[in-house]
Amino acid sequence: MSLYEHIIIYKQDLSSSKLVSEVDSHKELIKELGGLVVYEESWGLRNLAYMIDDNKKAFYQFMNVEMPGPGIDSINAKLNLNQNVIRHLSIKVKEFDKTPTSLSKEPE
Repeated sequence: MSLYEHIIIYKQDLSSSKLVSEVDSHKELIKELGGLVVYEESWGLRNLAYMIDDNKKAFYQFMNVEMPGPGIDSINAKLNLNQNVIRHLSIKVKEFDKTPTSLSKEPE
């Protein structure tokens, strides 16, 4: 099993129920492909560094995922077809970083 840090950026105009539905269906897809979501974190609605497809803000979702190597290609292909996903990134790592991440913490 390979370890991946997985980040998905969803459109800002999604309702909270639709956002939860999108995240849940993505986790179900990971499970169907033999993977496991080890850790999950929502970074909330954040400003984008630059506009992407007329979006100034987006919802960020972070996951630590254990998955067989070929499964990540299937996930990336599905995310490329999803109209609610602006960007996504999967990085293969040797071990997961400590959690919670610094982006999950509220600014002081």
